Amino acid sequence: MTVSLKTIRRGAEKRHMPALATFARLIRESFAALGRAWSQLWFQSMTTMPLEIARMGLGAALIVHYSMAIPYLFEFWSDAGFMPLAVALQSSEPWAFSLFFYFSAPWQLAVFHALFLLSCAAFMVGWRTSWVKWIVFVGKISYEARNPQLAYGADIVVCSLLLILCVSPVGRAMSLDRVRAVRAAKRENLAATVPAYSSPWAGAGIRLMQIQMAVIFFYTGVSKIKWEEWRDGDAVWLVFITNDYYNSLILDVFARQYWLSNVVTYATILVEVAYPFLIWQRRTRPYMLAAAVALHVLIAAFLALIHFSFAMVMGHMSFLRQEWLTRLGAWWKRKIGNMEMIYDGRCGFCVRSMAWLLAFDGLKQISIRDFRSNPSPIVSKARLEKALYLVLPDGRALPGFEAYRYVVLRVPGLWWQIPFFYVPVFSRLFGHPIYNWVAANRGLLSTAIGRHARAVVRRVRL
Repeated sequence: MTVSLKTIRRGAEKRHMPALATFARLIRESFAALGRAWSQLWFQSMTTMPLEIARMGLGAALIVHYSMAIPYLFEFWSDAGFMPLAVALQSSEPWAFSLFFYFSAPWQLAVFHALFLLSCAAFMVGWRTSWVKWIVFVGKISYEARNPQLAYGADIVVCSLLLILCVSPVGRAMSLDRVRAVRAAKRENLAATVPAYSSPWAGAGIRLMQIQMAVIFFYTGVSKIKWEEWRDGDAVWLVFITNDYYNSLILDVFARQYWLSNVVTYATILVEVAYPFLIWQRRTRPYMLAAAVALHVLIAAFLALIHFSFAMVMGHMSFLRQEWLTRLGAWWKRKIGNMEMIYDGRCGFCVRSMAWLLAFDGLKQISIRDFRSNPSPIVSKARLEKALYLVLPDGRALPGFEAYRYVVLRVPGLWWQIPFFYVPVFSRLFGHPIYNWVAANRGLLSTAIGRHARAVVRRVRL
């Protein structure tokens, strides 16, 4: 009898084992699918280009915003102003933090303001971005906590986007940090290439910024619906009759065609409510992104909320697709055409100069030729002994200063040099003479640079 019971139990266990194994496999597969979906949502390997555009835009906006505050620095953020420190501490939240809480003299505030503006400039151009971004973020929240009365929606948006950029690997493209990395590689070999940076963490930063912008639009749109003025279509009209945003031209148009006011009111709600849902779809993203940017352009133009609108547009840049930027770069290269720079490979100064030039050429528009090892069929060696040359797509060859002048206007990474080459005073009084002197003394410059480099190596070894 005992043997029979054991046999029955074993048979029952054998019948249950496949069911348990199937259930366990189903659980494992479900968790694996959930993990893949989570990784697909947050950790796709992407380049940092959308984040870099937001970084540059926010840096520029902060420079302008806080430069305009210089005349009011002590009035806004010192004890001598309308918000003494004791009052600020009482009106701030318990967790509020500001470096200004520890300032005891006006000069400290002035020095910090100068440091903050310099950090914003470094953040914008991407110099030492990995730690400068934290200075900008801490500085921004310090200003807001020191005088909460000045903060409004734009400051909240900027702080949110700055925090996302702080935890993201920004500065890997369209930055001086990228230029330094490329230059270091090309100083060893001008033909060297540095692959574009991409990582799952960059994808997580982009996704976080996208969700931030979608949430802002959703709650903004939903909050409008609860107000009768928005439901009735009168909100835009009521905005323009207030003292802050009074606009007689717009009111005259709306008074003659009041239905336009209704259309603008309902269109605003429609864009803000539809954006969080349609921005994720491949087909509808371009239209929703254009609608959101157009909405903020109109707000900047007619309500003069320029800082707010620009900050929001920078946040929307997180929805730019990599293929859009790639196609834009390819279109620009086709429009400009190929350019070949011919240089002297025996001249150390020339090689270093080419490394700097190519480091700013992110689109790789410029090809190079060392006429010592690869003679040019277009420009003679005698002419190349005197200056470098740029060969254009139509076969023309531009020498020296004119070559640089042509390139600067057509390579986006060199646009910051346009004033030096196209402003008449700079180009005529300084550009040509400086280049001619450098070309005539490039041998001496190469020798001096070589001696300096060897001295640095010896000091490092010691």
